Formats: sequence, C-alpha cells, structure tokens
Amino acid sequence: MSDLQQLIQASRLYYELGETQSRVADLLGVTRPQVSRLLKRARAEGIVEIRIVDQEAAESRAGEELRRRFGLAAVHLASSFVGPEEISRRMVGRLAAEVVRAAIRDGAVVGIGEGASISAMADAIGADEPLHETGAIVVPLCGGYWFGGPAREPFRRVADGIGGIPLGLLAPGIVDDPATKRSLVRHDGVRRIADLWARVEVAAFGIGGPAWTAAALGPEIAAELDRSAAVGEVLVSPFDARGRFVGDALRDRTIAFDARELGRVPIRIGVAAGPAKVRPILGALRGDMLTTLVTDQATAEAVVARDDREAADDPGTAR
Repeated sequence: MSDLQQLIQASRLYYELGETQSRVADLLGVTRPQVSRLLKRARAEGIVEIRIVDQEAAESRAGEELRRRFGLAAVHLASSFVGPEEISRRMVGRLAAEVVRAAIRDGAVVGIGEGASISAMADAIGADEPLHETGAIVVPLCGGYWFGGPAREPFRRVADGIGGIPLGLLAPGIVDDPATKRSLVRHDGVRRIADLWARVEVAAFGIGGPAWTAAALGPEIAAELDRSAAVGEVLVSPFDARGRFVGDALRDRTIAFDARELGRVPIRIGVAAGPAKVRPILGALRGDMLTTLVTDQATAEAVVARDDREAADDPGTAR
C-alpha cells in the first residue's frame, strides 16, 4: 500500500465509516499514534476537509468594521462559544495558530509574547508536526515574569510547530529596580535577544487587562498606573483608553521588547477575547499596536459597540 493510499484508507475508515482510531489501527496494521498522525497529515494535505458552517459568524460585520475603522490588514473572528472560558480561548487560539503559521516565511525572526491566549495559540501550533522546516528564529518578546505554567514556554512550542529555532531569554520580565535592569541588559545572552528584537518580522502577543497589583509592581507604580487610567497592557507595557503608553517608572524595570517600537514590526498579531478584553482591545487598536486582530465574534461586536458609545459621549476619544 502506498503512502497516499494509507492516508486515504485511514481517512475513509475514521471519517466516513465512523471507526475508532484503535479500530483503524487494527485494520491497517499500525499503532494508534500512527493513525493520529495519518489523520493530521490527511487534513494538512487537503485529503480531508472539515467545514463547519456558522451562519452567525458569516453574518457578523464587526470584523470588517474594525478592519476598516482602524486600518488593519485583517481581522479574524472565531465563533463565540457560550460556556467555559477555557473552550473559547482554545477556539481563538486555534484560529490564531492558523494566522501566525500563514504569516511566517522561511528564515524570518518571529517574536512571541505571553498570556493565556498566546499559550492556547502555541498549544494549537505545537500540536501538529511541521510540514517543513522553516528555519525561522523564534524568540520571546519579554522575560519570564508572565509565564508560570508547567508547560514549555509558548515561543518554544511555536518553534516546534513551525520547524523553527527557539532562542530563550534567561531574564525575568520585571526586576526590582532600574539598576538591576541596566546590569542584566548588558549580559551577552540578553543582548543577543535584544539584537534579534530589532529584526522581528512577525510579532504575536496577547492584549491584557489591568491585572497588575501593588504586591507585584510595588505601591508607587500601581498608584501611577491608577492615576494614568491604564486599561490594558501589551508586552508588560500598560496603556490608556486612547492607546497611549503610560507607566514610565515600570518601563525602567522591565526586560521586554519595547511596545512603543511595535510600529516598525511589519506583521503585528494581537490575540485576545472575552468581555474583560473589550476595553484593552479597543485601546490597542486606537494606539496602532496591531496590524491583525484575532478574537471572537461577540468580542468584536462589543468592541465596535463600545467605540460607538465613546465616540458619541466624547468625540475626542474615538479614532
């Protein structure tokens, strides 16, 4: 049996006849993990096409309205899911994985942020074996402060999924004082990543809400962010409702890609969804931080509605 015939037979048994993967393995004389890989290959190579027709998503105009209103290259909307937040995050993460994978050219320098949405995206990318080795260099866009899970860091999982080369940043995202930052950024390992940040062609990052606390940042910085009415953050850089970066004292203590320099990155993919992310997404859009937004239908519609309300209440707030 040829390789192609095996892919087709596995697909017919599983998708058309409804056999379990264990039964398919018995019939084809392979192991169950091999069946799983065959089915993934069949989807990746177009032998199997799975289509879910979501009429609600097709009828939503929020994505096109955001793209037009904020001059984005693209807006990608996952279907909204009523239920556990973790499921919605996985759906958005899977869509983001497709967007990021399509944006990466061979040999590119790719920067990956942190956060729950980016971790879900990395899970989706890393779940599939790369179709070919891209040789892309994949680096984190901030130090390790934000990542505390048991899994490998998102940038490493992304590198696995695209056949890229991961290069780590052995430094925290936030340090105790500016002097510590000055010392760390002189280290060869940190400088190597900082030099690569200047060459990033594709950046994918989450858009966070105001989750900072005095315990994490210190009372003075927390008070400064409160005074400046910060509504969200990207890459450990807080910003206000108009998309203006605030918190200069915090910047002096962070080891991360400077979010004020995002404008020079050709492809900037922001990933976020959920009611708590509506104001942060709107602020990030107003600040021109993104070229591409990945969210879900309900969130996109809520962002449009909030922008309309704020424009009516205060024309100076709107774009």
